[in-house]
Amino acid sequence: MVGNQKKIKQIIFLLLIAILIKACVPLQPTTSSGSDARVNFPTINYITTTYSGNIKTVQLVNFKDGQLISTNNPVVELGKNQKLVLSFDDLNSQHQVFQAKILHLNKDWTKKSNLLAMDYLYDYNQFTIRDYEYSFDTKVPYVHYTLELPPVKISGNYLLVVYRGNNEEDIVLSERFMVYEDKVQIGYKIVPSNVVSQRRTHQEVQFNVFLSDIQVLNAGSDIYPIIRQNSNWLNAIQPPPPMRLTDQNKRLVYEYYNGELNFPGINEFRFIDLTTVNFTGANVIAINKDKTPVTALGGIDQARGAQAYREWNDRNGGFVIGNRERQTNELVTDYFETTFQLDVPQKTEDIYIIGEFNNWEINEKSRMKYDPTVGRYLNKYLLKQGYYEYLYFTRQDPNYEIPGNHIDTENEYDISVYYANPQLRYDQLIGYVKFNSRAAR
Repeated sequence: MVGNQKKIKQIIFLLLIAILIKACVPLQPTTSSGSDARVNFPTINYITTTYSGNIKTVQLVNFKDGQLISTNNPVVELGKNQKLVLSFDDLNSQHQVFQAKILHLNKDWTKKSNLLAMDYLYDYNQFTIRDYEYSFDTKVPYVHYTLELPPVKISGNYLLVVYRGNNEEDIVLSERFMVYEDKVQIGYKIVPSNVVSQRRTHQEVQFNVFLSDIQVLNAGSDIYPIIRQNSNWLNAIQPPPPMRLTDQNKRLVYEYYNGELNFPGINEFRFIDLTTVNFTGANVIAINKDKTPVTALGGIDQARGAQAYREWNDRNGGFVIGNRERQTNELVTDYFETTFQLDVPQKTEDIYIIGEFNNWEINEKSRMKYDPTVGRYLNKYLLKQGYYEYLYFTRQDPNYEIPGNHIDTENEYDISVYYANPQLRYDQLIGYVKFNSRAAR
């Protein structure tokens, strides 16, 4: 009897040990509902991008006094009646909980500022996206989400991060935006390049910054300007220190002679019109509305390097959502599987298609693939009905053989002026200006 009791105690003891060992084994992470079965969550990059294949048509747009003022340049002035509104589609038939947080970043977007959220936000840094609507009568079902961003306390660079549920690691998208203070005066002009070989192809930016009441110890290191062409971070330039100081060291002059601020004029953007399903829009060869999703075959694009410059009004790489058949309701706007075609000989270097529609990203998704069966480069994107602009880009194309390159091309530029104030723990954005290349000549 005593022996049996000892055996029972030994068995119970061994079972307890087994349970404890099992409890010590780390659990494998599980994915939240609708998280694309992603177990390894992405590491956040401080850029505008999407991390989930289900997230489409992300826009962060500016409103002032209730009026839309910009669709592709999320920059607002601190303390003014300007609002940023985020919208995106989740290609999912069911609503999911999304939340957002806002990060304050340094002047070159490489790291977070040394601030707490309470230093730059009035509210707790967790914003549930409560406004959503279901699409209807579309072949591709989706849920459309919107979020009005809260006001912030200070200027600088910001990153909006959206994630699923309460898991801040399950990031689905991130969007850059900027908030500036009107503390400096920025003068600017566009001139032909000082580099003789680029005088017919490049646009040179010359500008100056008048500091007014701002006291700066070292203008070369404390003042940090950034210039962009067409709101594209891919080609942003951070100038060298100013060439000279004038007006009692209050005016910083950025004028150079070796092409430091040269931008290729490139060409007017190519475009494709996907606003209708009943007939082919501009630069569309065929539409098959019997398929799910609807398919659209884009026109056969040619290299434009040898062509003369031709002017037309474009949106400088932007896109606009629209549906001609049902103009009053975006929720009945469908998605098209769109094929882009580029007819050039096969090259050793990669060719990419870029524009605001894919955040100007140079990656495997934007890389054109050569199809020997048709003798052309192809790429497919699932795009919401609308009007899209794009261009083709290669890293090694000094003569701009595919897009063409002209000084007369109309482009938009913006200049952001940051101040690394040694008395603060963050980089201020003390000035911002946006201008057109033709108006600035």
